[in-house]
Amino acid sequence: MAEPLKELAHDHRELSGLLIAVRDALSRVERGQSKLEDELHEIRDGVEVFREALLEHFAREQEGLIPFVVARLPAVRERTDQLIEEHDHIAEVLETLVRELGRIDTNSELSPFRASLARFEDLYASHSKAELDFLAEVEAALANDTSAMDQLRTLLDEP
Repeated sequence: MAEPLKELAHDHRELSGLLIAVRDALSRVERGQSKLEDELHEIRDGVEVFREALLEHFAREQEGLIPFVVARLPAVRERTDQLIEEHDHIAEVLETLVRELGRIDTNSELSPFRASLARFEDLYASHSKAELDFLAEVEAALANDTSAMDQLRTLLDEP
């Protein structure tokens, strides 16, 4: 995949890695390998870092990639509108997850949060796949247009 689209695709791997780290910390607690009080800070920090990185990723797409692509390839408008709707839904579900996490203390039952996290991971994975497919389609459509890739790189603040 061409730069800068490759960077957006790479974001998904990094974001997924952050979710895996949160899930792993939660699993250590559930398996009795660690105490919640020892992992809670890591879980909260992991979710917050994920949240910040995800919202930054969405902003780069919605402020840079999507308007540029729609201007060059108007036929993708419906698809980009769907991606933006998914971004909004994911952000809402993530905020609910953050609130649920904020209510957990060292004596809390983790099953409800674990279930919410699993639902969020499924939602994010589905969106991530759709977005990676979209990026591949954009790359194919603009593959021979070096000017477009240069402009896109500038829009997305890529070196």
